[in-house]
Formats: sequence, C-alpha cells, structure tokens
Amino acid sequence: MEKKRLLIADNFKSTIETITQHEKACEYEIEVVKSGPDALKAIDTFKPDLILVDLMLPKMHGIEILKDIKEDPQTAKMGVIVTSFYTMIQNYRASIEGHADYFLEKPFDGIRFFDLVQKFFEGKLKPDPFYTSDQKDLEGRYVPVQTMATNYIQFWGTRGSIPVSGSRYNRIGGNTCCLEVRHHDDLIIIDAGTGIRDLGLEIAARGVKTIHLFIGHTHWDHITGFPFFAPMYLADVEVHLYAPVGYQKDAEELFSEMLAYAFFPVRLDEMQAKFHVHQMRDGDTINIGTLGIETHYTHHPGSTLGFKIRSPTHTVGYITDNEMLLGYHGHPDAIDIDHPLLEPHLSLIQFLTDCDMIVHEAQYFPEEYEKKVGWGHSSISNATVLIKHTGCQEWLVTHHDPQHSDDDLHIKLQMHRDVIADCHLHTNVRLAFDGMTLPL
Repeated sequence: MEKKRLLIADNFKSTIETITQHEKACEYEIEVVKSGPDALKAIDTFKPDLILVDLMLPKMHGIEILKDIKEDPQTAKMGVIVTSFYTMIQNYRASIEGHADYFLEKPFDGIRFFDLVQKFFEGKLKPDPFYTSDQKDLEGRYVPVQTMATNYIQFWGTRGSIPVSGSRYNRIGGNTCCLEVRHHDDLIIIDAGTGIRDLGLEIAARGVKTIHLFIGHTHWDHITGFPFFAPMYLADVEVHLYAPVGYQKDAEELFSEMLAYAFFPVRLDEMQAKFHVHQMRDGDTINIGTLGIETHYTHHPGSTLGFKIRSPTHTVGYITDNEMLLGYHGHPDAIDIDHPLLEPHLSLIQFLTDCDMIVHEAQYFPEEYEKKVGWGHSSISNATVLIKHTGCQEWLVTHHDPQHSDDDLHIKLQMHRDVIADCHLHTNVRLAFDGMTLPL
C-alpha cells in the first residue's frame, strides 16, 4: 500500500525532530520545508495528503498558505493542521474559519501529532473548542510580590514657602512639604505642610494607630497642615512628633501657641490622639521598626535638620531646605573637593554618600539666586555641586518655589540636565510632584 504523504512546513528544529524522529514516522512519506514559498512549491510537487503548517512560517504567514490551499479546487480537499506557539483566539478563529482541520498548540509530542494524523485519515478529526484561560496549567506559575503596595515613599506636598493653586500648578501640585515613608506596617511621615491633610485622611481610613511624624524645622511651610491632620482627632491613635531643638521655643510650646484660640478653634490639648513630643539633634538615629532615620544639620535659617532614611533595601536622603555655597555664582565644576567654599558642606556630603537616591532642593534659577543669597535655599548650579560630590546618581528635586508654574519647572528641569552635562555627571534628575510614589 502506498504511504500517505505528510508535508511539514515548519522552521522550528524541535517540531521537525519531534515528528521525523518518532517511531511512527516510518509509516508515512514525510517532506520538510522551512519557508512559505517552499511550502507552496512542495504542495505542487510533493502533493501531500496532509500538511502541518506553522502560523509564523518565514516569508509567508500560515493563514495565507491555508487560504491558497482551500481556494484552489485541486488542493481544497488537502488536510491542513495549523500549529503555533501563540494560541490566541484570533489565530484559532482565522484557522478554523479558513477550513483548517485542526489547530494544534505547540509544544506537542510525537504521540499527540500522529494520533491526530491517524484520526484525519480515518475521517474522525474535528477541531477542539478554543480553551479558556482557566484551562491552562498554572502549576509552578510565578507570582511576583507587589512590594510597591506596602514599600514606598510618596510625596504629598512638594512646594516650599507657601501653598499655591490654580491651573498653572496642576501637574506638579501646590501643597507644601510632606513625605510618607512606608515599609510594610512601619510608617514615617516627614514634614506637616499642607500635603499632610490628604495623607491624614488616607491613613485614618487605613486604620493606622501609631504615627511617627518628623519635622525638619518649624517654618510655616513645614507645619501649617498640622491642625488639619485627621489622626490627631482620633482617641485610639498615638502620634509621636520629632522636632529639632529650637532657638527660641521648644516644639510643644510652639505647636500649643499655633493652636491657640486666636488662630484655630481647637487647642492642642483638646485633640483626642495621644500626643508625644521628642526633641532631635544633629547626629541622632531613630529606629521605627524596620525603618531608620538619621539626622544632620543643613544650612538654613533656624535650627534645621535634613534626614537620611534607611529601609532594608534602600537609603534615601531627604534635604528640603539647604543653601549650598553661600553667595557663589560661578561654574559648579570649579568647586572641587578641596575648595574652601565646600568645607562647611563636607560633613553633609559625607552623610549622604551612601544614598541610593537624594531628594534635595534647588529652589532658584541661577539669576534668581543672585537676589536671594542668605534666604536658605540653593540655586540649580550650587545644588548640583552637592550631588556631584556625594556621587549619587539619582536626584529628585523638591521644595519648588511658589512663583514657578508647571511650565517654569519643566524649563528648570532642562536647566538641571544642562548643568549636569556641563559637569560631566551621569546623574538622573527628576522633579518631585504631589502624588509621586517610588518603591522603597
């Protein structure tokens, strides 16, 4: 009896070997081609009874070959099994609606293939229905841990000096400084600017019962949101506030006076949360569960601390108010590590050298800084000097000037990049914005 002819139109070595090396291969006359044009030639010369055609056959799609076979009266009765690694509903439908006898998902073994071949020649081969996703074998599936859900820093406010509103500030936002730091159940908040209002509503809804709030310094833009911090009105919440030792008043006295009846309808001692005040000094380290927070003085009017946050996986520097190189207007690349102007900043630079990312202000364009020397904030170029000497390659700019609209800040971002290029650095710089969330 003459052997049935099988044409294998497939360029995958594994498929070809699975079929040609199987023990039943000898029962058929088999020809192998590896491209679309060669498949059409073999159909004409080899005249197969059944063809296995891969959808992604080089130089010609499998559906095109199927169409040629079924539209030609001389080959219309030829059997066609379409095969593919990509078992998508569109591919399946195109094959079956094009009158393929079967759609075979790869990879397959020789037993399955020759079982289908036998059914075809017995007249019993019918397409199986397309499987749904719940029919897939999920054993051994990889499910990555979504650490972003519980390990992150989120900016709730990124403005300095005073909050702003209006269409000119929609993209970057207008709330003053507030940062949430979270690692699983451990929570730290830095600064109580107007951004803390929305944060307070969110963590109250989450049911957080213990809150550690750090204040870098007590200027209005860093504390003005405190009276509107919702957890302070919940009896089952405990709030620990950490603030630097001040020049004139300690933190508890200052917050009590801020909440005097003349300024606000609720006094500090009338708020229901358990409230504790802790003093901080330069060089302190405070551990909150798996999070650690370290302090260092910055160059800003009054007693001002910057922070370094350590999680099990990341170290982040957070310096919102710091005037680098008081009165310097020259090229930043001229300030090397031995320059006398850098000496007052060497300790802070050393403090930040192990950071994976530094959040540091650069409030002024260089021409603006010429009129703002001594105000406690840095120009773009002077702040770049600090980043340069820390060696950190991730810089987030915060404490945006209230005069700067979204458009101004995007121009400013380009200037950051230009200055970084002038200094031959490989630092990635971005603008922090209200709502910005990054993995920790």
